[in-house]
Amino acid sequence: MIQPRLGYLFVLSVPMCAAVATPRGLEFGGLNYTGWLWLGMLVLGVLLIMIEKAIFRDQRCVRFPVIPWAAYFGFNWISLIWADDFGARNVQDAMQVSMPLVIGAAASMFIETSGQLRTLQRVFVISMLPLFVSLIIWKLDLMPSLDFDTGMRPLGLTVGLVGCVFLAMAPPKYLLAVAGWAVSLAICFASGGRTVTLSILALPMLHPRIGTKLGRVVLCVLMLVLAVVVFHSDSFQQRFFYSGHGTLEDLMAGDVRGSGRFDAWPKILDHAMLNPWLGHGIGSAYDYVAIVWPGMNHVQNDYLRVFYETGVVGFVIFILVAIWQTISLFGHVRSSTGLVQQTFLAAWLGWLLFLINATTGNPISYNLWFMNPLFALMGAAYGVHALQSDASSSVSPDPQDNLHFYDQA
Repeated sequence: MIQPRLGYLFVLSVPMCAAVATPRGLEFGGLNYTGWLWLGMLVLGVLLIMIEKAIFRDQRCVRFPVIPWAAYFGFNWISLIWADDFGARNVQDAMQVSMPLVIGAAASMFIETSGQLRTLQRVFVISMLPLFVSLIIWKLDLMPSLDFDTGMRPLGLTVGLVGCVFLAMAPPKYLLAVAGWAVSLAICFASGGRTVTLSILALPMLHPRIGTKLGRVVLCVLMLVLAVVVFHSDSFQQRFFYSGHGTLEDLMAGDVRGSGRFDAWPKILDHAMLNPWLGHGIGSAYDYVAIVWPGMNHVQNDYLRVFYETGVVGFVIFILVAIWQTISLFGHVRSSTGLVQQTFLAAWLGWLLFLINATTGNPISYNLWFMNPLFALMGAAYGVHALQSDASSSVSPDPQDNLHFYDQA
């Protein structure tokens, strides 16, 4: 019988750390507590992996597909060689961007059974409570000494990922899945996140468990109707248009409130073309964005950021890894069963959430709030799937593995 270790508890802490990291203003030694939190998790994760490998050697294997991601994250670290105005910020960004690989590796090593997958799923569900509490505190301004405004965007992504976990639930938990998704949608809408709210509305339409064409058509119609209702709500109109009112035609024409994005992006792209092949180095966008976009340090478009910092070479590597990851996760959704399939499905939906929100935000640097929990789901799914695949045919199957999503088609 496999005994859970400290590494197992470490993986379980990932979604909870994301859930309690909304407010800013609690500083220690010049760093916000969230900085100490992700840095401590990074160090602990590396130590746990090294200790387990040293003690148990081949008995504890990293089953996460490290090589594709190591190619991209490794190139980020190499870009420090030619980074503009190299300093601590560049190293920090390299650490933040590549940290999810540690989480994915740890999850694939320490989550080894369907029961542990079930517990990880439950922790994600429980994490919705502190996220909701943070939203209430922000809405009612109950803690004016703390900054909750800045944390609303990453909070929305965390909530969206939890919504993916709900959406992936298997029968007979359809009611819980729909209720959890609806709560996620409501929280994201209340937090003011435009892209993440529309993303959560789109995810059910991308759900592979809708087995019939009629069912998918009906679902798409329902989601589009709901999207139109959300779009025409007063709060969304205020966030989308400078005048406080607009139409879908205005949206399609690009006549929307971009908070400075549409003015800054062309300037960032022009500067990126000064070093198009290798970019300006990881972390270099932080200082340059502040020059062309007053009051902002992030590009708010991860595809543009990747191109700016790592050039054509890094951008191509990133796109290839993104395509591979999309295909890999979807392939495992189709080929796995039970709780492993649920976890792969949640990770796949979460990955789509990342790809969509990377167009207007910077989730790739939200390691603590989004990328770490996402890679925890991916690593856990890859880990248990590999162990089950390697298990002897004489071993009794997990009862949960009798659930086949696609039998519903």
